[in-house]
Order: sequence, then C-alpha cells, then structure tokens
Amino acid sequence: MKKEAIKKLAIAGIVAGLYLSLTLLFAPISFKAFQIRVSEALTLLPFIFPEAILGLFVGCFIANFFSPFGIIDVVFGSILTLLAAYLTYLLGKTKKPYLAPIPPILINGFGVSFYITLLSKSDTLSFTNFDLRMYLSVSLSIIIGEALATYLIGLPLLYALMRLPFLRRIKNEF
Repeated sequence: MKKEAIKKLAIAGIVAGLYLSLTLLFAPISFKAFQIRVSEALTLLPFIFPEAILGLFVGCFIANFFSPFGIIDVVFGSILTLLAAYLTYLLGKTKKPYLAPIPPILINGFGVSFYITLLSKSDTLSFTNFDLRMYLSVSLSIIIGEALATYLIGLPLLYALMRLPFLRRIKNEF
C-alpha cells in the first residue's frame, strides 16, 4: 500500500474511532428523538480532510448498533451521515467554513427524524403511522441538537485545525 493511502486510511480510522468513542461516551444524549450527538462535531472534518468521509460513515455505522432504533438506524443513519459528509466535503471548495455545518444539520434534521417518526409507533417502517406534527417536532429537536454540536463544538474545532501548520503540511502532502 502506498504511503499516501496509508495516511488517508489512518485518518479515516482515527475519525471513525473518535466518532464511535464520543457517541458512546455521551450515549444518554446521543440517541432518541431529542439528541445532542457530540460526535457530530466531527462531521465538519470532510471540509478539510476528504478521508474523514469514510471515517464518519464507519464510526456512525458502528455507533448506531447501540441505538434503540436498531438496524434501521444502523443502515439509514449511516447513509445519511455519509451523504452529509460528502456534501460537507463539496462545501470545502467554497473556502467558507461557516457553511460546513449546514449539510449535517439539514440531512440529519430531516432524514433521521423521518424514520424516528415512523418507528415511534411501530417497530417497523410503516407510512401509515406517519404523524406530520410529530415529524416536525422531532425534526426541530434534531436540528437544534445538530446545530449545537456542529456550530458550538465542530466549527471552532474546524477553525482551530485549519490554523495548525502541522495539519496544513499533512494536507498538502496528499
């Protein structure tokens, strides 16, 4: 394996481990309809590190095995995180870090809340159980939690990382 590929895989592995660790460390607030998943602060990393996309996906995939929403959260939550991470990466081309939290906030706010709403009245996904008022309520609560994690923790972390000469040098090696 080439040196560059090993570095990228190492970054992805570190991000996955951090995401999983933070999710489980703060498990009481990481799951349910109202959540502040502190690990979501890391969803801004693809803005400067594309290899973080894979790490976020893997970290979320493993973390969601501990979710009360079961395999539905494992599959759909991970896919939504992958989509949000990729969109955050694309926003990196704008050179406007303050935009980086938008994909995780919107994708998780409206996506995760959709299946949480469906599962809240049954153990299976069923559109006959869909409650629009509940969906909007859950969406709002997840949007607030995502905004807190990404803007209050993630964005300062992103700005700090962007200023570190060591990390700028590593990024330029790829």
